Amino acid sequence: MHPTAADLSIPRSGGAITVEWIQSALAAGVHPPRQDLKSVRIEEIGVGSGILGQVLRCHLQWDSDQGGWHERQPMSREADRTTPETLIVKLPSEKAKNRRLSKRLALYRREYEFYRRLGTRVPLRTPGVYHAQFERRSHRFALVLEDLGGMEVVDQVAGATPVQARRAIRALARMHGAFWNRTHEPPLATVYDSTNPRLRPVVQAVYLASLVRTLAHFGDLFSSTTRQLAEAFGMHLTDVAATLAACPQTFTHGDYRLDNLFFAQDGCDDVVAIDWQNSGRNCGLFDLAYFLIGNLTVPVRRQIEREIVEEYHDALLDAGTRDFSRDECWRLYRLNSLGPLLTNVIACGGLDRVGGRSRKLIEIGLTRSLAAIEDMEVAEYFPRRRGAAYHASRLAYRAYRARLNATAR
Repeated sequence: MHPTAADLSIPRSGGAITVEWIQSALAAGVHPPRQDLKSVRIEEIGVGSGILGQVLRCHLQWDSDQGGWHERQPMSREADRTTPETLIVKLPSEKAKNRRLSKRLALYRREYEFYRRLGTRVPLRTPGVYHAQFERRSHRFALVLEDLGGMEVVDQVAGATPVQARRAIRALARMHGAFWNRTHEPPLATVYDSTNPRLRPVVQAVYLASLVRTLAHFGDLFSSTTRQLAEAFGMHLTDVAATLAACPQTFTHGDYRLDNLFFAQDGCDDVVAIDWQNSGRNCGLFDLAYFLIGNLTVPVRRQIEREIVEEYHDALLDAGTRDFSRDECWRLYRLNSLGPLLTNVIACGGLDRVGGRSRKLIEIGLTRSLAAIEDMEVAEYFPRRRGAAYHASRLAYRAYRARLNATAR
């Protein structure tokens, strides 16, 4: 008898994934296997893209005496789900620093809750789930997911073409439109609220601490103007977050980028999104700005972004959104251009990283986000008033300056 999901011990790495663990995880899920698993070969596929977790492809061979996968090619989709040839396993990062940050921001819990509660209810295709497990005390988790290896992937470093960008944004708008200004209703009422006021000082502290290390390691990517803007954003981050919390809310992906998207190869609008660790209730324009700024080259973004923002707005109206003008959509897009900067600074300065493609992604993302905040003239969104939030931010900013000076010595 195979153990239940509660009995399974979550592997700490790909090396700890065994035939017995895969068999038991599948048996505990909604599609228990019809054959015994004979062997499993682990392939790490998240290197260079998966910073906050391990992403592993498991190649499975089923007992041929029971009709293994080599004999099952013509069988139904349901049979393929019970004895797949490959599947994806997601685990926490092996780096303790990255796990601590993920726990602090509830990233692993958010993805687990998404697949448990929302995965089949959002109008944006997601991978099928074989098994999901989460330890509330440690925030360790395991997800066993459908392998999307047959779909088209686009290199985030090279950037999307205008056609690919439009496909991605149409899919995004369908999801946003379905939940626009309905985040107080089930099933969203209990999901992670990215606009929670209690999070603002935490995010501000993480951003400013990360900015110190970002400037130390990637300071040559900043001009004097973009450095001033990045520092000013840290000073006013809680005020900007409060402004965004008052904007129309929807369900957002939170990390909507090419490394997390798969495109149908027939050119249709079928797009599959993975990696929902940053998902939650937020301003929908965050996802839009995050994609266009981080996943297009700067010249392509400058050429097509106004048109794509208008197309996104029109798609929202088609989905039933009301009382939301094009001018307001563009204003919120400009304001949300600070979102990619926040994410990239935390990625640059707040995580243990490896070299190679991971570093290239970080450098490209930071360069693109810095160009965007200069293009969008974001300084006008930094308030001039001096209320309680201002004085609290002064304390955080003084701590930032002290760390920056200590680093310079």
